[in-house]
Amino acid sequence: MKQKNKLKPEKRVKLIEIRGLGGFLKLGFIGICLAAGFGVFPGVALMYLWNLLLAANTTLPAIGILQGLLLYGILVIIYFIHNRPRFSISCGSFSEMSDEELENIIMKAKLDAEKRMKMANFDIFQSKLEEIEKNNTEEQEEKNDKKEV
Repeated sequence: MKQKNKLKPEKRVKLIEIRGLGGFLKLGFIGICLAAGFGVFPGVALMYLWNLLLAANTTLPAIGILQGLLLYGILVIIYFIHNRPRFSISCGSFSEMSDEELENIIMKAKLDAEKRMKMANFDIFQSKLEEIEKNNTEEQEEKNDKKEV
């Protein structure tokens, strides 16, 4: 009997492939399904719930689909505000830096800061030197003027 190879070949996973018109149709269909499932359906359910419980039993007015969607939006915003510290959305992947890479970045930042300090000091010294040279040339011109007189 033949033994089967237990190693499985790597499979590439393609969640959504957008190629041409068919890809855009898939993307549109997925978007419509997500909007209907997470947006319209809860809004319509809240509308029916409001009308069944509150409008029928109290003096509150009945609401339509648009008001149901707005009510659902208000509830979602309240949920996000209430659960802000525990809720986060992250897009993309972040690779952790090794200690060596982090130290390298810190050293580069320190060297850059030192260079900037040296350049600032150089600019200060150069401006002072120019001022001294200007004073010296003015003094020499004054001496030359006195000698001529």
